[in-house]
Amino acid sequence: MEKDYRIIQNEALSHEMEEPRFIIINPDTGEILDNNNGWGYRSEINARRAYEYKLAESDDSNESLEVSEGEIEKAKDFYREHRELYQALINVSPFPPDMYTTLNDDGTESISIHDMDGKTRESFSLDVVKRLLVEYGYDKEVSAEAIYQAYNKYE
Repeated sequence: MEKDYRIIQNEALSHEMEEPRFIIINPDTGEILDNNNGWGYRSEINARRAYEYKLAESDDSNESLEVSEGEIEKAKDFYREHRELYQALINVSPFPPDMYTTLNDDGTESISIHDMDGKTRESFSLDVVKRLLVEYGYDKEVSAEAIYQAYNKYE
């Protein structure tokens, strides 16, 4: 991964998602280094956190560590209390790639369809959970392994 990068707002993704979306580019060539699988990042800080995490953890394995049942229960409560994280976890596979689920204030879910040309949906993995925790700023509050195991167990 390239250590020299720049974060820019992508107008096409921002228009499609109806909110600002940011991507990582090589400042010299303009090559897209990271676009969050075609979705873009919601903020510059999220893009920076995720890309810096990817730089630091580029050779990490997908092996999970032993996590106690108590930690798994706390992790389940944590992601359910943090709606944006829960919604992000829901929207990682196995849903069809053009469907996006939104959690509503009343506890119901809404499903919308998005243009998926040029986008991919990641498979649910420990690495994805680690990236989401960094992106949302929760990586210091809860263990990625516990979230991963809790989500696999309860959802």
